[in-house]
Amino acid sequence: MFEVERLTQAVRASGVTMSTSEETLFADLQALGRRYAKIKPSIQHLQTPVHTLVASSDQKIFMGDVTTGENRALDQFHLESGQLVVKVPVPYRMQAALPAKAARIRKAFYQDWLLISPMNPGNGRMWRSIITASVTSVSQSRW
Repeated sequence: MFEVERLTQAVRASGVTMSTSEETLFADLQALGRRYAKIKPSIQHLQTPVHTLVASSDQKIFMGDVTTGENRALDQFHLESGQLVVKVPVPYRMQAALPAKAARIRKAFYQDWLLISPMNPGNGRMWRSIITASVTSVSQSRW
């Protein structure tokens, strides 16, 4: 399910960010999805095909679209070239379904794959979830 690779170019996304915790992550992803749906039409410089990126850490979450330029009125998220990522195919057709799929993938990444992966340096705390979703792809990485 999870395929490790190194980014060959930097990735930039524009969207929205909010605070979260492990206890409230699922509900926060739903709230963030509603905020994202409101600002999505205003995102400029979209990369095509369009990819939606969902990222979570212990204290914040981000949802936005991958762009070729900066949208100064929105929150920005960057992944550097050379960063290690884990890709997961995740088809979705409706924006409303993305937060629930992102939560399930994050759980499977930490509770299943990372525990048995040779990529796990101890307890897996170096990893942060990055989920890039389009019709055919989703990525997880460290943030």
